[in-house]
Amino acid sequence: MGWKFRVRKDGKFSCTPSEENHRNIRKKIKTVVNCSNYGAEVKAKKLAPIVRGWRNYHSSCDMSSARDKLWFMNHTAHRKFRKEKKVSRYRASELCKKAFPKVGYKQNQHVNVRGTKSPYDGDLVYWSQRNSLLYSDTTSEALKRQNHSCGYCGLKFLEDESVHLHHIDGNHDNWSNKNLLVVHQSCHQQIHWSKPKGRS
Repeated sequence: MGWKFRVRKDGKFSCTPSEENHRNIRKKIKTVVNCSNYGAEVKAKKLAPIVRGWRNYHSSCDMSSARDKLWFMNHTAHRKFRKEKKVSRYRASELCKKAFPKVGYKQNQHVNVRGTKSPYDGDLVYWSQRNSLLYSDTTSEALKRQNHSCGYCGLKFLEDESVHLHHIDGNHDNWSNKNLLVVHQSCHQQIHWSKPKGRS
């Protein structure tokens, strides 16, 4: 899983990203930051989904330490961006914010299934609401806005269905609420297949 588990002195359970997991994410970030084929703008765009995905995966861990916040990697990227011409200190800071997006985390956020509930009992509302807790803050908020229903077909999400976050205008850097729509995986594919190539 890439986690390190321990029980604290107060008896509470704690987990953090493992050393091996940290080495892997640092390696991925360094590969992009040190690539001479990309400019600062492209590097920031390529780093964003890598860092966001890593932080989403560890959103149930304690991410309060400087290491888990990727502070050193952020600092290294900022220094690399500054070396490029026409990239000021202010612009480098803006690119680092874009490259290292913040994702909320909460340790021990798992909630047990209600005693009488079963995935086969037909209670789609309960399971849709419960499954929304498995996703990032942005996806979870979008699910609540849409009443835990697909924004394309209008059907409720079942337990074994993957929830995708669709950017309406096609711009994956636009994370405003009006531009985000949660849809089924199959609906997401249908949306993109039905659009002419090169158009949002």
